[in-house]
Amino acid sequence: MPFVLFGRKQKVRPVPDGRAVRRACPECGGTTTFRECVVEKTYTAYAFVDLWSSETTNFVCSACQAVMELEETGAPELTPREREEAEARAEAEAAEARARAEARRAERERAAEQRERAIDDELLAIKRSLGVD
Repeated sequence: MPFVLFGRKQKVRPVPDGRAVRRACPECGGTTTFRECVVEKTYTAYAFVDLWSSETTNFVCSACQAVMELEETGAPELTPREREEAEARAEAEAAEARARAEARRAERERAAEQRERAIDDELLAIKRSLGVD
């Protein structure tokens, strides 16, 4: 009876200029920074024959080195200062969005007025050419 030994190797390399996200780690329970990494898994036979490899992008916890998808992590526990900053950013983004919407509305109104003036000018020119007052 032949003896076959299967194995798996995993290499984790950080992505140059990859994302760094502050999240809650389900493994160690702390709020840490997760860094984007490339995870290469190689499946072997007899520890030296590579059967196949796969490469994915995951995130690594900076505290416990756990490798996981970002969706598997939890929302970070924010300090009161971070919470205030996040709320201020959200309010500023909402105000900016309202200002952009108002600017688009005003631009649409100006374009409609210009179209109306152009139509009126054309009608006036047609009336003049026909001699109608």
